[in-house]
Amino acid sequence: MFSFRGFIQTIGVSLLIIIAYTFIIGFFNVLSVEWVIFTTFIVSYGSVGILAPLWNKQTPYSAAFLSAIVMSVINIMFSMIVLQIPVLIEPNTINENLFSSTVFSLMTAFLFLQINKRIGREKDD
Repeated sequence: MFSFRGFIQTIGVSLLIIIAYTFIIGFFNVLSVEWVIFTTFIVSYGSVGILAPLWNKQTPYSAAFLSAIVMSVINIMFSMIVLQIPVLIEPNTINENLFSSTVFSLMTAFLFLQINKRIGREKDD
C-alpha cells in the first residue's frame, strides 16, 4: 500500500536538504555556477531516491518516481514564478528535466534497495 505520509515526508525532507545544501554552497562560494547546478541536482534527486524507499517500503519505485515528478514540477514552478524564467516555452527542456530527474531518482532508489538487501543478508549470516 502506498504511504501518502511517507511521500509527503520524502518531498519535505528533500526540500530541506536542498535548502541547507544550497545555503552552504552559496555561503562558501566554492564552486562555479555549472557545478552548483549539477551538484544540487545530484543532492536533490539522490535524496529523493534514498528517502522514498525508506518511508514507502511496499512501493519504493512508485514513491521515488512520483517524488521526482513532484520535485521537478516544484522546480519548474519556482523558476517560472520566482525567477521569472519562461520555462514552459521549450517543451524539450521540460521533457529532459522530467526524464533525467526520474531516471536518476529511480537509479538511486534501485541502488539503495540493492545495498540494503546485501547488508540485510550479511547481518543474517
